[in-house]
Amino acid sequence: MKLYNTAKRLILEIAAKDSVIKAIKNRDVVVISYDGDEPGGRGLRTIEPVCLGVSKVGNEVLRAWDLEGASHTAYKGEQPIPGWRIFKLNKIQSFKPTGDKFNTPKPGYNPNGDKTFASVVINAKFDETPQTSDVNIDEIISNKLKEINDTYIKRYGDDYDLEKAADVYKQIYSSIEDVTGKKLTTPERNELRPKIVSKIKEIK
Repeated sequence: MKLYNTAKRLILEIAAKDSVIKAIKNRDVVVISYDGDEPGGRGLRTIEPVCLGVSKVGNEVLRAWDLEGASHTAYKGEQPIPGWRIFKLNKIQSFKPTGDKFNTPKPGYNPNGDKTFASVVINAKFDETPQTSDVNIDEIISNKLKEINDTYIKRYGDDYDLEKAADVYKQIYSSIEDVTGKKLTTPERNELRPKIVSKIKEIK
């Protein structure tokens, strides 16, 4: 039984750490239940997880922008919310992404991690599209094109050319931005355009 409990605890720790790493990569806003100091520190918090590492005393810790919720230091009037906080991983009792993304670094963001950490496991990057494993750009383009094509058929019959309609590209870019949570740059749009043209030809 003791061995079973130890194995179960290790599995849960690994799963929790993997979830944190994934949320940082994808820049997911997360709700956590945290066993913080009392008074005021125990309960739910909404955070933007930014950096996972190891503290100088050997604890696995998470640096995050604390948006709202329970806070011991805010309760005491020492550090207002929103603001940066360091969370011990072993005190995070639940960790659930809300479905929202954060795409802008908050004041004080350190692109190298955190100078108070002995080592950094992963730090959020804000110069790339969130690495969302279930985002399929081809599928987004295909689904949006089908929707646009159906609309155009009802509106114009067969007298239209999707490939030459500028609004088609704008709608597809907008759909991709909505799913990824990041505004496409001009080079990224230019790179996507041939793919869109190819998909248009497939439905003609």
